[in-house]
Amino acid sequence: MEVKKQEKPGSLSPVKGLRRDDDGKTSRSNSKSERDLRLPEKSPSEDAGRRERRPSRASESSKDTLERQESKSLSPKVSRKYFTNWKQACDKTKDKTKELLKRWRTLPETETSEHMQEPSNSEEDKHHGWSVHVWTTWVNRCSDSLECLDLDEEQPLAQLGAVQSDKLTLFFTELLDHDRDDVICDQDFDNFFEKLAHFADWSNNSSEFHILLEVKQEFIEHFINPLPTKWSDLPYYKRVCGPEAGGFPGRTTLEGWLARWALYLSDMKRFTDLPLYLQYLCKIMFNVIDRTGTGAITKQSLAAFYRSVIGLPATRIDEIIDTAYDRMTSNGYLILDYGTFVHCFTNWLMGKNPNGPGQWVLVPPKGSLPQPPFPVDYSALNTEPAKLEPYAPDKKTNRHSVIV
Repeated sequence: MEVKKQEKPGSLSPVKGLRRDDDGKTSRSNSKSERDLRLPEKSPSEDAGRRERRPSRASESSKDTLERQESKSLSPKVSRKYFTNWKQACDKTKDKTKELLKRWRTLPETETSEHMQEPSNSEEDKHHGWSVHVWTTWVNRCSDSLECLDLDEEQPLAQLGAVQSDKLTLFFTELLDHDRDDVICDQDFDNFFEKLAHFADWSNNSSEFHILLEVKQEFIEHFINPLPTKWSDLPYYKRVCGPEAGGFPGRTTLEGWLARWALYLSDMKRFTDLPLYLQYLCKIMFNVIDRTGTGAITKQSLAAFYRSVIGLPATRIDEIIDTAYDRMTSNGYLILDYGTFVHCFTNWLMGKNPNGPGQWVLVPPKGSLPQPPFPVDYSALNTEPAKLEPYAPDKKTNRHSVIV
């Protein structure tokens, strides 16, 4: 039985008629116009290829549009070569398609274009395809030729700041190394602590003198005797702090002096973290400067300490005494008692920035310190609340400072 449909002349319908065979299946007519307008049947491999070709981040609306376009009959202008190339490349299987796409993502752009593009004269086919960018970097792994392990072993475990190094270097050169041979021994510590006891007028039987001897022995233990095994076996500390660092055992060079301080101060953040001999040194220094026992250090007693213990000339003391006392007392706002001196002593050991009060605890700096970035006005702290001028952004005033 044959069923035909009447159509108007000039119709471009792809279906002219349907014919049912004896087996019950429906087939299309074999007319020439139908063969021209009919597209090749799409295999599952082609559908998978198209899905792989689409951008992974396409919106749902774009996907729906593409599916509707594929479901409809395409225009005769679409090149069949596009589908033929995919059939040949993918071999009509999904596994081949995935393998091809995987190679596409790994091959360089030039190699990909050679494998995937067939020679063609049209500009459209030349620019067809994906552009893959690959980023690479070099990873330097230590090898025997580079001797990376040896270089790392020669580096110190901890280092001091530039300001810390300057302060502790002055301690080494001005108070300990009097013979200027760039090494110190236990005799240098004996001379320094004897000078402190003589200036404070402590007798050999006083409790202060015995505490002074204990602190001196701790300094010799930490800065003259060998380091503990966990540090002494390292190549850097064996070289700068070893038995032969100062020419013969029992001496310490400036480099070893700074290296030891860096190790001891690396894990300390406040005064209570310091070992006991350094905390006692702070108390000793305060009692030595305040030898009259008033409980506060005056400007005259600080100048006497600079002259007798540090050995500064009178002209130099006149130049720096006002600045030193103002820095340690916050321009005279604080009393330089033991609590204030503790903050100054802590800044002397741990302060890594200039202009701190710790610059003046022991040996004052030889050069002029850099000026602060802005002056600090403390007068408003002592002003009565009724005389304080409230701040207003739209009000003009002669104010030069603001309380924050």
